[in-house]
Amino acid sequence: MQASINPHSMASWKDLWPVPAALIIFCAAALVGLPLYMHMQVSGTTGAYAPLYLYEHSPYDTIAVEAHYEPGAAPSDNALAGLREMLEKYTGKRVEVSVYGDLPKGVVNGPITEDNVGDIGEGILENYSKVQMGWAGGTIPIYIIYVNATGPAATGGENDTVVGISYRADSFFILKNYVDSEGLEKAVLIHETGHLFGLEHDDDPNCVMSTVMLENKSWESGGGPPTDFCANHQKELADRRQDLFYNARRAITYN
Repeated sequence: MQASINPHSMASWKDLWPVPAALIIFCAAALVGLPLYMHMQVSGTTGAYAPLYLYEHSPYDTIAVEAHYEPGAAPSDNALAGLREMLEKYTGKRVEVSVYGDLPKGVVNGPITEDNVGDIGEGILENYSKVQMGWAGGTIPIYIIYVNATGPAATGGENDTVVGISYRADSFFILKNYVDSEGLEKAVLIHETGHLFGLEHDDDPNCVMSTVMLENKSWESGGGPPTDFCANHQKELADRRQDLFYNARRAITYN
Protein backbone atom coordinates (compact mmCIF):
# COMPACT_ATOMS: atom_id res chain seq x y z
CA MET A 1 0.00 0.00 0.00
CA GLN A 2 1.33 3.41 -0.94
CA ALA A 3 1.43 5.98 1.78
CA SER A 4 -0.20 9.26 1.02
CA ILE A 5 1.20 12.65 1.92
CA ASN A 6 -0.99 15.37 3.26
CA PRO A 7 0.30 18.62 1.73
CA HIS A 8 -1.27 20.56 4.58
CA SER A 9 0.99 18.77 7.10
CA MET A 10 4.24 20.02 5.48
CA ALA A 11 5.80 23.24 6.81
CA SER A 12 6.06 25.91 4.16
CA TRP A 13 8.71 28.62 3.84
CA LYS A 14 6.21 31.09 5.18
CA ASP A 15 5.98 28.98 8.33
CA LEU A 16 9.76 28.62 8.74
CA TRP A 17 10.97 32.14 7.93
CA PRO A 18 11.06 33.24 11.59
CA VAL A 19 13.82 30.70 12.29
CA PRO A 20 16.48 32.05 9.88
CA ALA A 21 15.34 35.58 10.68
CA ALA A 22 15.96 34.94 14.37
CA LEU A 23 19.38 33.48 13.62
CA ILE A 24 20.30 36.53 11.55
CA ILE A 25 19.18 38.88 14.32
CA PHE A 26 21.09 36.85 16.92
CA CYS A 27 24.30 36.89 14.86
CA ALA A 28 23.98 40.61 14.21
CA ALA A 29 23.44 41.29 17.91
CA ALA A 30 26.48 39.19 18.79
CA LEU A 31 28.59 40.95 16.18
CA VAL A 32 27.76 44.33 17.67
CA GLY A 33 27.14 43.41 21.28
CA LEU A 34 30.18 41.23 21.96
CA PRO A 35 32.76 43.88 21.01
CA LEU A 36 30.75 46.46 22.98
CA TYR A 37 30.65 44.18 26.01
CA MET A 38 34.38 43.42 25.78
CA HIS A 39 35.16 47.12 25.37
CA MET A 40 33.12 48.04 28.43
CA GLN A 41 34.66 45.23 30.48
CA VAL A 42 38.33 45.88 29.72
CA SER A 43 38.49 49.61 29.00
CA GLY A 44 38.70 50.39 32.70
CA THR A 45 41.87 48.34 33.20
CA THR A 46 45.20 50.03 32.54
CA GLY A 47 47.27 47.90 30.16
CA ALA A 48 44.30 45.96 28.78
CA TYR A 49 44.71 47.51 25.31
CA ALA A 50 48.44 46.78 25.17
CA PRO A 51 48.01 44.04 22.53
CA LEU A 52 45.99 46.42 20.35
CA TYR A 53 48.63 49.15 20.62
CA LEU A 54 51.67 46.92 20.22
CA TYR A 55 50.98 43.66 18.37
CA GLU A 56 52.40 44.01 14.88
CA HIS A 57 49.39 42.29 13.30
CA SER A 58 46.84 44.23 15.32
CA PRO A 59 43.94 45.49 13.18
CA TYR A 60 44.63 48.95 14.60
CA ASP A 61 47.25 50.59 12.40
CA THR A 62 46.89 54.18 13.63
CA ILE A 63 47.30 55.59 17.14
CA ALA A 64 45.46 58.89 17.62
CA VAL A 65 46.89 60.86 20.52
CA GLU A 66 44.27 63.32 21.70
CA ALA A 67 45.33 65.91 24.29
CA HIS A 68 42.76 68.11 26.03
CA TYR A 69 43.72 70.93 28.37
CA GLU A 70 42.21 73.65 30.51
CA PRO A 71 43.44 77.28 30.54
CA GLY A 72 46.91 77.47 32.08
CA ALA A 73 47.63 73.78 31.47
CA ALA A 74 48.61 73.72 27.79
CA PRO A 75 50.93 70.86 26.80
CA SER A 76 54.43 71.35 25.47
CA ASP A 77 54.76 70.78 21.73
CA ASN A 78 58.24 69.38 22.23
CA ALA A 79 57.07 66.97 24.91
CA LEU A 80 54.26 65.70 22.68
CA ALA A 81 56.73 65.36 19.81
CA GLY A 82 58.88 63.19 22.09
CA LEU A 83 55.87 61.01 22.88
CA ARG A 84 55.08 60.68 19.20
CA GLU A 85 58.65 59.62 18.43
CA MET A 86 58.50 56.97 21.16
CA LEU A 87 55.17 55.61 19.89
CA GLU A 88 56.44 55.32 16.33
CA LYS A 89 59.63 53.65 17.52
CA TYR A 90 58.06 50.99 19.73
CA THR A 91 54.74 50.32 17.98
CA GLY A 92 55.65 50.73 14.30
CA LYS A 93 52.26 52.32 13.74
CA ARG A 94 51.15 55.60 12.28
CA VAL A 95 50.75 58.24 14.99
CA GLU A 96 48.51 61.31 14.83
CA VAL A 97 48.63 64.00 17.53
CA SER A 98 45.80 66.50 18.09
CA VAL A 99 45.62 69.15 20.81
CA TYR A 100 42.42 70.82 22.03
CA GLY A 101 42.18 73.67 24.52
CA ASP A 102 38.53 72.90 25.14
CA LEU A 103 38.36 72.13 28.86
CA PRO A 104 36.86 74.86 31.07
CA LYS A 105 39.03 76.35 33.77
CA GLY A 106 38.66 74.40 36.99
CA VAL A 107 37.20 71.40 35.16
CA VAL A 108 38.40 69.28 38.09
CA ASN A 109 36.74 70.59 41.24
CA GLY A 110 38.83 69.29 44.12
CA PRO A 111 41.62 66.72 44.51
CA ILE A 112 41.93 63.72 42.22
CA THR A 113 41.99 60.51 44.25
CA GLU A 114 42.16 56.82 43.45
CA ASP A 115 38.45 56.63 44.21
CA ASN A 116 37.25 59.41 41.90
CA VAL A 117 39.79 59.49 39.07
CA GLY A 118 37.75 57.12 36.92
CA ASP A 119 34.53 59.11 37.24
CA ILE A 120 36.31 62.41 36.60
CA GLY A 121 38.06 61.07 33.52
CA GLU A 122 34.92 59.43 32.14
CA GLY A 123 32.98 62.66 32.54
CA ILE A 124 35.59 64.68 30.69
CA LEU A 125 35.98 62.23 27.83
CA GLU A 126 32.23 61.78 27.46
CA ASN A 127 31.91 65.50 26.78
CA TYR A 128 35.13 66.34 24.94
CA SER A 129 36.71 63.30 23.24
CA LYS A 130 36.79 63.43 19.44
CA VAL A 131 38.23 60.18 18.08
CA GLN A 132 36.54 56.91 18.94
CA MET A 133 38.11 53.48 18.82
CA GLY A 134 37.21 51.52 15.69
CA TRP A 135 35.10 48.41 16.31
CA ALA A 136 37.19 46.06 14.21
CA GLY A 137 40.37 48.01 13.53
CA GLY A 138 41.67 51.24 12.09
CA THR A 139 42.28 53.91 14.72
CA ILE A 140 42.82 53.45 18.45
CA PRO A 141 43.07 56.53 20.68
CA ILE A 142 45.24 57.60 23.58
CA TYR A 143 43.54 60.35 25.56
CA ILE A 144 45.67 62.74 27.62
CA ILE A 145 43.90 65.12 30.00
CA TYR A 146 45.95 68.14 31.11
CA VAL A 147 44.59 69.82 34.24
CA ASN A 148 45.77 71.90 37.18
CA ALA A 149 44.76 69.81 40.16
CA THR A 150 45.98 68.01 43.24
CA GLY A 151 46.65 64.31 42.80
CA PRO A 152 46.71 61.35 45.19
CA ALA A 153 49.50 60.97 47.72
CA ALA A 154 52.76 59.59 46.37
CA THR A 155 54.30 56.41 47.75
CA GLY A 156 57.53 58.05 48.82
CA GLY A 157 58.29 60.83 51.30
CA GLU A 158 56.20 63.82 52.25
CA ASN A 159 57.75 66.00 49.52
CA ASP A 160 56.97 63.56 46.73
CA THR A 161 54.45 64.51 44.07
CA VAL A 162 52.31 62.54 41.64
CA VAL A 163 52.54 64.22 38.23
CA GLY A 164 50.69 61.71 36.02
CA ILE A 165 47.82 59.30 36.65
CA SER A 166 46.91 56.46 34.30
CA TYR A 167 43.45 55.23 35.21
CA ARG A 168 42.10 53.12 32.34
CA ALA A 169 43.20 51.29 29.19
CA ASP A 170 43.47 54.30 26.90
CA SER A 171 43.86 57.48 28.92
CA PHE A 172 45.71 59.31 31.67
CA PHE A 173 45.93 62.65 33.45
CA ILE A 174 48.86 65.08 33.50
CA LEU A 175 48.84 67.43 36.51
CA LYS A 176 50.36 70.38 34.71
CA ASN A 177 50.75 72.53 37.83
CA TYR A 178 53.48 70.14 39.02
CA VAL A 179 55.35 70.08 35.70
CA ASP A 180 58.22 72.57 35.73
CA SER A 181 60.12 71.61 32.56
CA GLU A 182 59.60 70.14 29.09
CA GLY A 183 61.94 67.32 30.04
CA LEU A 184 59.79 66.30 32.98
CA GLU A 185 56.61 66.54 30.90
CA LYS A 186 58.07 64.31 28.19
CA ALA A 187 59.19 61.81 30.80
CA VAL A 188 55.74 61.71 32.42
CA LEU A 189 54.00 61.30 29.05
CA ILE A 190 56.21 58.34 28.16
CA HIS A 191 55.95 56.88 31.67
CA GLU A 192 52.14 56.92 31.69
CA THR A 193 51.98 55.58 28.14
CA GLY A 194 54.27 52.80 29.32
CA HIS A 195 51.55 51.81 31.77
CA LEU A 196 49.03 51.72 28.88
CA PHE A 197 51.48 49.33 27.21
CA GLY A 198 51.36 47.08 30.26
CA LEU A 199 54.71 48.06 31.76
CA GLU A 200 55.23 48.10 35.52
CA HIS A 201 57.39 50.42 37.60
CA ASP A 202 61.14 49.86 37.68
CA ASP A 203 63.73 50.42 40.39
CA ASP A 204 66.36 51.56 37.90
CA PRO A 205 66.63 55.38 38.28
CA ASN A 206 67.81 55.57 34.66
CA CYS A 207 64.57 54.01 33.40
CA VAL A 208 61.62 56.20 32.46
CA MET A 209 59.37 53.77 34.37
CA SER A 210 61.14 54.57 37.63
CA THR A 211 58.80 55.87 40.33
CA VAL A 212 61.75 57.60 41.97
CA MET A 213 62.22 59.71 38.86
CA LEU A 214 58.64 60.90 38.88
CA GLU A 215 58.10 61.37 42.60
CA ASN A 216 61.11 62.87 44.29
CA LYS A 217 63.06 63.97 41.19
CA SER A 218 66.30 62.32 42.24
CA TRP A 219 67.59 62.98 38.71
CA GLU A 220 67.82 66.75 39.13
CA SER A 221 71.58 66.70 39.72
CA GLY A 222 72.11 64.36 36.77
CA GLY A 223 70.91 66.52 33.89
CA GLY A 224 67.21 65.73 33.66
CA PRO A 225 64.83 62.78 33.85
CA PRO A 226 65.26 59.64 31.75
CA THR A 227 62.95 59.51 28.75
CA ASP A 228 63.53 55.98 27.47
CA PHE A 229 62.83 52.48 28.68
CA CYS A 230 65.46 50.26 30.25
CA ALA A 231 66.74 47.18 28.43
CA ASN A 232 64.26 44.88 30.21
CA HIS A 233 61.30 47.02 29.22
CA GLN A 234 62.55 47.38 25.67
CA LYS A 235 62.69 43.59 25.43
CA GLU A 236 59.19 43.32 26.86
CA LEU A 237 57.86 45.79 24.29
CA ALA A 238 59.58 43.83 21.51
CA ASP A 239 58.08 40.59 22.83
CA ARG A 240 54.64 42.17 22.99
CA ARG A 241 54.87 43.14 19.33
CA GLN A 242 55.34 39.47 18.46
CA ASP A 243 52.96 37.85 20.96
CA LEU A 244 49.27 38.73 20.87
CA PHE A 245 48.67 36.77 24.08
CA TYR A 246 51.50 38.27 26.12
CA ASN A 247 49.11 39.66 28.74
CA ALA A 248 47.40 36.31 29.21
CA ARG A 249 50.66 34.37 29.40
CA ARG A 250 52.04 36.76 32.02
CA ALA A 251 48.84 36.50 34.09
CA ILE A 252 49.10 32.70 34.04
CA THR A 253 52.76 32.87 35.03
CA TYR A 254 52.11 35.23 37.94
CA ASN A 255 49.19 33.15 39.20
